[in-house]
Amino acid sequence: MHRSESGGRVSLVAALVAAAAIVALIVIVRLGGAGAVPSLSWTAHLGDQWPFAMQMLVDPSRSLTLQEVMAADADFTPVGGRGVNLGYTRNAAWLRLHVETTQSEPLLLTLTPNFVDFIDVYTAVRHPGLTAGDFAHYRMGDHRPLPTDGVSGLDNVVALPRGADGGTLIYIRIASVNSSLNISASLYPARLHTFWISLTGLGSGVWFGGMGVLLAIQLVFFHFDRKPFYPLLAFSIFGAMLVYAGNLGLSRMLLFADGGVGNDMFTGGSVWLGLCASSLATASILELADRAPWANRLFLAGAVVGLLGIVLVAFNANLVFAPFGNILIVLLATAAAGLSLRGVGHGGSGTRLRAAAYLILWIGLVATLAQRSGVWALPNWMAHGYAVSSLLQTLLLTGALAVRLRDAEAMNKTMSAEALMAAQAAERRAKAMVEEKTSELAAAKRTAEDALRAELLSQEQQVRFMEVISHQYRTPLAVIRSNVDSIGLSLPASDQANRGRLDRVRRGIVRLVETLEVNLARSRLQGPTFAPHLRPTSLGELVAAAAARGSDLLQGRILVEITAQAEAADVMADAEMLGIAIINLLENAVKYSALAGDLPVTLSCSTEEGLGVIAVIDRGMGIPADEVAGIMGRSVRGSNVRSIEGSGLGLSLVSRIAAAHGGSIEIHSVSGGGTTIRLIVPLMTADVAATRS
Repeated sequence: MHRSESGGRVSLVAALVAAAAIVALIVIVRLGGAGAVPSLSWTAHLGDQWPFAMQMLVDPSRSLTLQEVMAADADFTPVGGRGVNLGYTRNAAWLRLHVETTQSEPLLLTLTPNFVDFIDVYTAVRHPGLTAGDFAHYRMGDHRPLPTDGVSGLDNVVALPRGADGGTLIYIRIASVNSSLNISASLYPARLHTFWISLTGLGSGVWFGGMGVLLAIQLVFFHFDRKPFYPLLAFSIFGAMLVYAGNLGLSRMLLFADGGVGNDMFTGGSVWLGLCASSLATASILELADRAPWANRLFLAGAVVGLLGIVLVAFNANLVFAPFGNILIVLLATAAAGLSLRGVGHGGSGTRLRAAAYLILWIGLVATLAQRSGVWALPNWMAHGYAVSSLLQTLLLTGALAVRLRDAEAMNKTMSAEALMAAQAAERRAKAMVEEKTSELAAAKRTAEDALRAELLSQEQQVRFMEVISHQYRTPLAVIRSNVDSIGLSLPASDQANRGRLDRVRRGIVRLVETLEVNLARSRLQGPTFAPHLRPTSLGELVAAAAARGSDLLQGRILVEITAQAEAADVMADAEMLGIAIINLLENAVKYSALAGDLPVTLSCSTEEGLGVIAVIDRGMGIPADEVAGIMGRSVRGSNVRSIEGSGLGLSLVSRIAAAHGGSIEIHSVSGGGTTIRLIVPLMTADVAATRS
């Protein structure tokens, strides 16, 4: 199921539940406010059957007794309707009711609301010479324990004595300490009491159940759409439920049955908690932080005032604070209605539902506050305006948020479809690019393979060329050497000058032959047949042979240092290949040392912990420090020797030869201070050497 479908079904459930709750609330208003049971055929004229007149006397001293009040009959003033509302006052009030009836059926007097702090009811059958002692006294009010008369519940109920020709006289004293002072009286026959309280309880239960379902729906919405206004609206709904729990008397009956100031704190605190919750919810739902920052600050201030009101209730200061707090509540409700109306048309049908919600809440809130504060003489049932409007507001806001959730889901679907199309297009482009790159890589591979074949062919031709050159030069050089030797034999012993010339010719021939052999060996190693043939070889002999070849090949002094341990050590090596590596190192050392003067090159051989170390040390130009790490690369040369002839292949070949023997190369060089290169190869183990011997 898609989230939008879930939100739509939840909204439908909310609408049904709220509709049932509204019907139930209308029943409550009709019963509790108008003072009559539903207009059924058998109770249609109940209000006309037991009429009563109401008069009021205000007691600023709060100390008048019943006897004193009876003596001040002339001070009572008539009251229109069946209730009084003095608002937030410290005065007490006395009501006098005269029920004109001779009906023998017992009647019940119900007094609402039940959060009035002190209610004293005095009833007596009216007759001449009536005194205070003739009255039955009923002590009620939420500062006192619940009556145990068997008829009082959510409302304070008094069973009236059966009247005679003079009717029944009732005095009611009301006083409040920390809440508004208002009361409404109703009369109905005792036989309808069960029906009345059952219907009232049913209506209350349905209303609270509806509000509870709407609260749960906000949490469901929050599960699907993590926006803060859902839990804040749930918080606001909870605050409204607390307010109406106090107004209906549920808090007094369920939490504060023993009386005291607890119910005052609950009813007062719930009002200010509702202010805090509704301020935060309104700021979030109307998105005031982005659209109207000044209004957002106003509603945040309202939330702070709500918290302050809770604190003042705890210190019994609600009677002073409530009138000012109520003004702020009206101002905030007016601002919310105005802001929501201003936003109509900027967000679809959701904004219209939202505007209707806040406008309805404003009407109900103003009606309730006006009735409770006594600003206008409004009937008691107007006190239920907040309950009706809060339920309607919650229903409409739930619908508005459901529309928002549906629109968000539709947008998500559109974005998902667009993202899918974009992903598919990207996939097609990527596939085309892969095919293109694959084709390019295949072409590059063919080019590389062709280049490799050409390189291998070139190397093979180079080797063949060197082999031909070596072969072609070797025979003439042998003939030349043979004739030089013959000439030497024919010269007299005293002819030292010519013998010296012949020795230089012999050395030149040897150097030329060695040059040809070394270059031929290098060509083979750099060609496609680079594969060492490892055999047990004496390390000392190998180094000595390489030194001898280097002396014949190179024009420079080479100092050879071979330790006794190295003389006795053996390695698994390709003697020719490793010898070429040593000659390459010697050639570089001699070449770059010659620029610094006639300085000798040292070739040393030693052992270190199972390793053979062949070191070539010169005092030449050295290598720049930042170039040492990459100097072993193919065709890489130091930046300070670019003017000297060379290919950059010598050290690269040495590195490859060392790796082929399982060894390594270490370079220590200082620019202008010479270079030491260590060629390190593993020695043969003792068991292998023993097997060889």
